[in-house]
Amino acid sequence: MEAIAVTLLIAFPVAGAILRRWTALTLPLVGWPLFYLGLDQGWWGYGLGDGWQDSAVALTLVGVVTTALLVGLARRFKPRRSDGLAHVA
Repeated sequence: MEAIAVTLLIAFPVAGAILRRWTALTLPLVGWPLFYLGLDQGWWGYGLGDGWQDSAVALTLVGVVTTALLVGLARRFKPRRSDGLAHVA
């Protein structure tokens, strides 16, 4: 379970940096509730423990903030082309 949580903590911001779109903020907003739904349903792990709500909120907030930071940095340092074509060096 911890490996999945660490993977999600890393994957959401990285995906935001790659996508460079603010819609990437939906990843942690959807991903963390799905993670906890899976724990509750026994899809992975052994269910929810005491205080899971606090962890869910904290991880969602961390995910949204870190994803927003990386989207913002990616957009600042390499702006998306307006013509939709990739730059070929």
